[in-house]
Amino acid sequence: MLARSFHANDVLEGLDKVFSVVGGLSGFLGLVLTVRALPSGGGPADTPSRHADSTALDGLASAVEQVWRPELRRRRLANPHPLPVAWTTVGPPIADHWSNIRSDGDPTPLDLDGCLDLRHPDALHQILRDKRLRGRVVILGEPGAGKTSLLLREVLQLLQVRTPTDRVPVLLRLPTWNPDEQTLEQWIASQLTTEYGYRSPIPTRQLLPLLDGLDEMPAPRRARAVQAISNTFDPDQPLVLTSRTTEYLDTLTTLPDTTMAAAAVLELTAIPADVVRAYLQQTTSRPADWEATFDRDTTQHNGRLATALNAPLWIDLARITHTDPDQPDNQPGKLLDLPDTETIHTYLLDRLIPAAYPDPPEPDPTGHTWHRADADRYLRNLAKHMHRRNTQDLAWWELAHPLPRHIRLGFGLAIGLAGEFAFGLAFWLVFGLAFGLIGGLAFGHATPIQRRIRWRRSSRPLIHRIRSVLAGGLELGLVFGLAFGLMFGLMFGLMFGLAGGLAGGVVFGFAVGLVCGLTTGLVWEFTNFFDSGDADIATSDPLALLRSDRRRVLAHALAIGLAGGLGNGLVFGLAFGLTGGLAGGLAIGLTYGLGTSSWGAFQYARLWWCTRSDLPWPMLAFLADAHRRGVLRQAGGVYQFRHGLLRDRLN
Repeated sequence: MLARSFHANDVLEGLDKVFSVVGGLSGFLGLVLTVRALPSGGGPADTPSRHADSTALDGLASAVEQVWRPELRRRRLANPHPLPVAWTTVGPPIADHWSNIRSDGDPTPLDLDGCLDLRHPDALHQILRDKRLRGRVVILGEPGAGKTSLLLREVLQLLQVRTPTDRVPVLLRLPTWNPDEQTLEQWIASQLTTEYGYRSPIPTRQLLPLLDGLDEMPAPRRARAVQAISNTFDPDQPLVLTSRTTEYLDTLTTLPDTTMAAAAVLELTAIPADVVRAYLQQTTSRPADWEATFDRDTTQHNGRLATALNAPLWIDLARITHTDPDQPDNQPGKLLDLPDTETIHTYLLDRLIPAAYPDPPEPDPTGHTWHRADADRYLRNLAKHMHRRNTQDLAWWELAHPLPRHIRLGFGLAIGLAGEFAFGLAFWLVFGLAFGLIGGLAFGHATPIQRRIRWRRSSRPLIHRIRSVLAGGLELGLVFGLAFGLMFGLMFGLMFGLAGGLAGGVVFGFAVGLVCGLTTGLVWEFTNFFDSGDADIATSDPLALLRSDRRRVLAHALAIGLAGGLGNGLVFGLAFGLTGGLAGGLAIGLTYGLGTSSWGAFQYARLWWCTRSDLPWPMLAFLADAHRRGVLRQAGGVYQFRHGLLRDRLN
């Protein structure tokens, strides 16, 4: 009798372990697929209305202002006053026919030549508001000619004079657009969230897009982009497009008899020597040194230095690297010893890091100290990373891309085993570790990089989304409950016979998949519904993006874990205990969140970079300080080198 009782207890314990492990497996996979099947928006119910109210437009205008106003100060583009930029008018065939460019259809050419300086601070603004034109402008220029800086200043100028009924100017970076994957309107809508943290849908006809960097797109995409921009918008939709001259002309040659429809074309010109001379004397602490240098340049070198410094990039680098009169190694006269323009440009690029990181080092505002040699190594490694990815954008969530496969697998195994160890403590250690091994390999095999860091809240009513979750949960519960019920039944059958095991396995597997799918879907929907408001301007900053992703990962992982554990507990709790189900579900949820999020990937990415001494552990603090020093610039949620030429030089 005693032996028989002992045998029954063993069976019950075995059932407990089998139910717990297999139920956890089926619930976990069911909830993952339920989450993937949840409505993501973008359907007919999410289509923006034809008109946005003035409050929404004002909110977007405020978001754009808060992104670019600090960047204007950090780049010192108006210190002490904007650097003059001049342009000339380019006619057909590079531009469209004048009868198409002009709003009145008159074929007579217009002279749009101008200069943006203290005497004409609104010159470009006047062209964009010129009633004779239809509002489309293409700005061409050589590398360093000041195209991006001109757009940045113009978007703030447009915001300053904007009325509540005016279109909202938005500065957007074209290299982030792939015309093969998104329409132009879809891309613009996504960029309002990515670049400006703004989630309310705004019709494109109520925007004034300033599209920067056509030349940075791969050549095949450039041609499709020009066609899409030209054909998508109404010809009377104002917009501005910038590109390097050579790349734009090359693109037009691949599109015979095609140009940007209804767009006036302006080309930035070289800055005159007297303007360069006056600017450097006024904006540095050594006017006498610059005066003597330019005098020698005129009399002894036929103006070679002035010719090399005829674009805003080179003037700004000359100002930054030759400002401090107490530094003996940055005398302007040394520039006269360089033989040609290319050598002068290379010298200025090489001088930027030594000028930005003095020796001995000075602590940054957060208390970190960056030595010049270390900063130089870190920046060169980042430049190589960006060059390999053929991008100008430095995004923290993409730093896991260069990691070798075995490193990703190792990290996946680590988080899988760690999470499922807790799962095993609640149920059965052997099965928990086995599941962690399998899950860890899956996590490590797929590089967990989120393409969109923030979720865009659907505009459909919550009740409609709940109905979708219920329908999806029923479907997934049926399919995956039956599938994992068969696996469950095979294990169950080892103890009670194959026929009985399969029958019992199907029943219990279906119950677990159904309950976990429904509970997870509902919790996920409620979490998203009570998420932050429509306009989250702070998330356009890289550090805020990281914190936002971490907060969401933990919140959603907790929701998944509690929902999965609740599902297990509801199915098995009466017989085997609710506490164990909750503990196991929580372990799975946290493991899932860490293993499949951008924030989780960033943690092991920076561990890898740091152990190789390629980057510091406080990586974002270093990037923020490099931005403060003027080596990097910020564009929405990503960093860029001050100019693409600097990235290429450091590579």
